[in-house]
Amino acid sequence: MNITPLTRNVIVYLLVLLLCVMLFWLSLSISPKPLLINQSNSSYASVDRQGKLLRLSLSSDQKYRLWVPLAEVPVSLQNATLHYEDRWFYWHPGINPVALLRAVWSSLITQQHWIGASTLTMQLARQRWRLKTDHFSGKLKQMAYALWLESHFSKSQLLEAYLNLAPYGANIEGAGAAAWIYFHKPISALTEDETRALVLIPQNPQLRAPRNATALQSLHKAWQIAYGNSPGFDRLWFRQRQDLPFRAPHFSERLHSLYPAMSTLPSTLDSNIQALSEELLAGFLRQHRQDGILNASMMVVHAPTMEVLAYVGSADYFNRNIHGYVNGLKAPRSPGSTLKPFIYALAIAQGLITADTLIKDTPLRMGDYQPENFERNFYGPLSATDALIRSRNIPAISLLAQLKQPGFHQFLLDAGITIPKHAANYGLSLAIGSAEISMEDLLRLYGLLANQGEVRDLRWLATEKTANKQKPLLLPEAAFIVKDMLATNPRPDRSFGGRSFSAQQSVAWKTGTSSGLKDAWAIGISGEYLIGVWAGNFDGSANRHLVGRELVGPLLFDMVDALAIEHRGSTSADQPPVSLQRIDICPLSGRPVSTWCPHGKSGWIIPGVSPLKTCTLHRQIHINPATGLRLCAGDKGPSIERIAEFWESDELESFKQAGVQRDNPPPFQHPCDDASEQNAEANPPKIVSPQAGVSYPLRLGQQATIEFSAVSGGGRHRLFWFLDDNFIGEGATVNWPGKPGRFVISVVDDQGQSASTSLLVTPVTPS
Repeated sequence: MNITPLTRNVIVYLLVLLLCVMLFWLSLSISPKPLLINQSNSSYASVDRQGKLLRLSLSSDQKYRLWVPLAEVPVSLQNATLHYEDRWFYWHPGINPVALLRAVWSSLITQQHWIGASTLTMQLARQRWRLKTDHFSGKLKQMAYALWLESHFSKSQLLEAYLNLAPYGANIEGAGAAAWIYFHKPISALTEDETRALVLIPQNPQLRAPRNATALQSLHKAWQIAYGNSPGFDRLWFRQRQDLPFRAPHFSERLHSLYPAMSTLPSTLDSNIQALSEELLAGFLRQHRQDGILNASMMVVHAPTMEVLAYVGSADYFNRNIHGYVNGLKAPRSPGSTLKPFIYALAIAQGLITADTLIKDTPLRMGDYQPENFERNFYGPLSATDALIRSRNIPAISLLAQLKQPGFHQFLLDAGITIPKHAANYGLSLAIGSAEISMEDLLRLYGLLANQGEVRDLRWLATEKTANKQKPLLLPEAAFIVKDMLATNPRPDRSFGGRSFSAQQSVAWKTGTSSGLKDAWAIGISGEYLIGVWAGNFDGSANRHLVGRELVGPLLFDMVDALAIEHRGSTSADQPPVSLQRIDICPLSGRPVSTWCPHGKSGWIIPGVSPLKTCTLHRQIHINPATGLRLCAGDKGPSIERIAEFWESDELESFKQAGVQRDNPPPFQHPCDDASEQNAEANPPKIVSPQAGVSYPLRLGQQATIEFSAVSGGGRHRLFWFLDDNFIGEGATVNWPGKPGRFVISVVDDQGQSASTSLLVTPVTPS
């Protein structure tokens, strides 16, 4: 039967019309989707502050798929894609009727293979729903999905989705990922020739993805067909997936955890400082491997902006033996003594001390708690500055106990530090690192000292705006003074890097060693840089070499020196707040000088805040030249004037243990009856034990003693103890055989000055 051309055309048109009706009906049956594409299941690209790629991650389905908004795609790439793939994209409804007629005619009338009729929307449908379109039913479904897409999304959304899903070879999807992999640059930075090459790949990614010489030849041939003899192809340099960098892995993962919705993360990281950190850590661990030191981490922050410049979470990300994949900068660890500067800062801000105030480093008992120093010894009286840089535990604990509101626990909470337990759970041990904290939070805290007491969050993205100035969490004057105190901490004796450029540079730094020798810390402020170093083991194992000052102090200064060489001229010196004043200070007592004090030292004070009680350590006394004993104010006869030091008894004992001789005034020749003499030197003894308000248990049927101890005032030599007016012994310490009951304990010195406290002894029946 012969079919006329007219009949043939009618048949084709009817078939196309029927096909369109079927497609429309199929499109109505497609369930709506909440998203055109699941952007959360995408790769992320982290880049440093210079725009260089740090890492391009894989999606959860092992694809390189980096979501890029259409606004960031070069117009040249958009136009080239439409020109090459679908010139009628903005006019058709998802399928191109003219191309469809041609395809039906070719396949049904001339009995040839199905020729290309795919629109860009149809290609998107195939990629979005992973359709098999090499048979008629698959092609039909593809066209139905294309109609559905067009009815639910704008042309801009469809073009954006296509550019983010188009295949570019192997497991590479989307032009954004392809730009990083093939050219190591963001899609927005592609040249015109690079964009023209990229648009050729999706039509046949298996043949044209430039993975080898054969594929390059195939891509070059497609270029010649599409663009003629344009020479641009010869100027292109294609990279491969295996060439992708994998730098600063912990930093990239941390960025992604902080900003999970962002596909491209333009960070603040400085790759040069990052490389310095990694190099120094590697050298440090090589030298200490024989000591069992296997892991360490380092972080560098630009203090004025709080931008993270370097971030090394462990010694080796891929070393499972040391749990290298764990991010040690984010993990909470016991900070040892690194929190002590903030106790001193609060004490200065609350008017308890100055940097020069004398603080006792003597045995201390607070109820059942009897803290010790790391070295298990005592230095006696120390200036606050010396106590801080020597990291003495007892002075810090004593100050913590004296803090008013806000207390130290509340201060940490106000600074944004996550403390899991209530203040009572930590007690005074908070001063020596009983609350775990991360390196990130530690550097945020030290940022208070560098930024005049203002707490600022770390900045991770270069695109983030600097936070507006806030009300200081810490008194700016106190922040400056504590930083100045830490700057007197001498450099360690050795370093590993051999650099010495900044040997004279002022560095405010502090170290810490956790209880049980599990963590060694060093934190420093050098010019505009905050530097944090940690060494230890992620499994929590102890090591006798994990001592902050000795182990990681030198490493900290290696980084200080390296930064001074790498970034000369970037350091800065703080100017003191205008409200601070310097006054003459007694070199021994740390108080404002009296008439009798030696001179030659000055110190900072905060007017209206700092304690300004004049020094009473140095006093003029009169000595009987015949007996060498001290005279009272009204005594007649020959006398010699001299200046004596009036130390308390526990201070003298500490000096004695340290082998230091102090000028203790001699005893009085006789008790002084002059009331003015007594008032001038009113310094009664202080009872250390027993403590008021504390109940002392006594097991019935067992022998037990209770220690009575006191500190006598300067110039007093004898102490007498009384229990309910009954004399029980003499000395700085006596032991009393306990018995149940409530008692009044009194102690009297050799000049009649006294102190008393109550004692409750509670009987306990043995279990």
